[in-house]
Amino acid sequence: MATQSLVDEIQQLLDSELCESALQLAELECKPRLHDPRVPIPERLALLRTYSRCHSSLNQHSASLHAITEFVSGPTRAQLASEDLEQIVRDISDARWALGEHDLCLAQLRQIPRRHRTVRDVARMARCAALVHSSDARDLYEELLVRQPNATEAYEYVHARGAGAPFDGSTRHDVASITMARTMMRRLEYKAAASELQRLARRHRSNAHVVALHATCLFMLDDARQSRILYERARALDAMLVHEMGAYSALLMQENDAHAVYALGSQLLRTDQTRPEGWVAMARFLAMTGQTQEALALVWKAQALAPLCAAAYCAEGGIQLLCECPEEAAKMFAKAHELEPTAQTYRGLISAHVQNGEHKFAYSYAKQLVELMPQNARALAAVGSVLAHSAESHAKAVRLLESALSVDPRCTDAVIALASLHVTNNRLSDAVSLLEKHLVENETDDMYTRYADVLTLANELPKAAANYAVALEMNPSNERAKAGHERVDRLMHPSTESDDGERGQELEPSDMSDDDML
Repeated sequence: MATQSLVDEIQQLLDSELCESALQLAELECKPRLHDPRVPIPERLALLRTYSRCHSSLNQHSASLHAITEFVSGPTRAQLASEDLEQIVRDISDARWALGEHDLCLAQLRQIPRRHRTVRDVARMARCAALVHSSDARDLYEELLVRQPNATEAYEYVHARGAGAPFDGSTRHDVASITMARTMMRRLEYKAAASELQRLARRHRSNAHVVALHATCLFMLDDARQSRILYERARALDAMLVHEMGAYSALLMQENDAHAVYALGSQLLRTDQTRPEGWVAMARFLAMTGQTQEALALVWKAQALAPLCAAAYCAEGGIQLLCECPEEAAKMFAKAHELEPTAQTYRGLISAHVQNGEHKFAYSYAKQLVELMPQNARALAAVGSVLAHSAESHAKAVRLLESALSVDPRCTDAVIALASLHVTNNRLSDAVSLLEKHLVENETDDMYTRYADVLTLANELPKAAANYAVALEMNPSNERAKAGHERVDRLMHPSTESDDGERGQELEPSDMSDDDML
């Protein structure tokens, strides 16, 4: 078989994802010709690359590397032109990169003269240098910026290390803006990032990615209404958008909108099943409907597809909390936090450690959060919520929670924690009035359930039953509202003396502690 026909045949097998068949044919036909001096050098090089590509398609990168090095180490090397040797260096570096041997990959690429390096060569060198903490990583990223002004990754690396905007004449302002916004988001400086993205959006009104990033900033700042509007605008601009949709599904879950979570997940999976965002959204939907084991299976699939996706680990943390597995939840939130620290990962870590009784760790994370976001109501509420678990700190907790409500009177976290403290201190009328006031602007089944819980403790049973009914009308799968409604029904219609005794027990505030409220 002629060389070109053989190469085309193998490539067709690879394109058809018949990788094992391609490798088998390459072993039979390509390998014997590699060291045959009768075959011209250009043909042997084409066979080598095809043979190497077959191994790489099956993730057999060591075998690919061995084949290339064996070829170039023999007498054939003297017959190779300099441009052929440079291409072989690139092939070897590709194998080293795939094997995670970043130092050796960098060493290989350094053999290519600077004037012959492509943008891809410089980008790979810069990444390797950053990964192995080489002293010239910044120089390589700056060289990449000269060659490709739109290389956001390069600008981000240089900017994060305290340098100004290098090469102002060639680096485009929009790249600088979006990089700066992302850097601010990683520092939890969401207000500044939102302002930067808002300015960028004025210049690029049809850029869905910029709008989605802006929406994520507002979500982290607890502006759920405007955030949702922007997410929907981004999806209208680009129906195939998947970036930032992990955060959007978290927002929809926070708003208890199971139908919207399902619709989002379905559309994302129709768009691209190889991305984690769709699986994360569907996992959250299953968790909201009580199918936690099925939800975990989907979120594990998302993690397998994208091991570095923080949203997948954050989603598992939330599901593990629903499964009452706080230790596992803490591990998942910690993994997400390591990959990409956000206000959401901080809150997850705080909740997991509180549920696990590790209030010291919870307080440490809450304190870090409030230092990063000092004027954020939910950050203040997080510290107050943790302090509320210690009787000696109740007064300080009340002050912090009231401060949170002065910053944002609609802060649900602060309302729930403060109402819980009032219940613990037998100030039921204060808890009732606080929840009544908050219900006006936050009519969710969860808030109606909490309000009904307190009304039950206050012995306002008909009113409690009515609010449980409203909660169940809004969300028929609300198990807590179901249990509460049944309890109130038994208390209102006792049939035996034992039920009367049960009534006396169930009206004790101690039976509905701050853990129940939270």
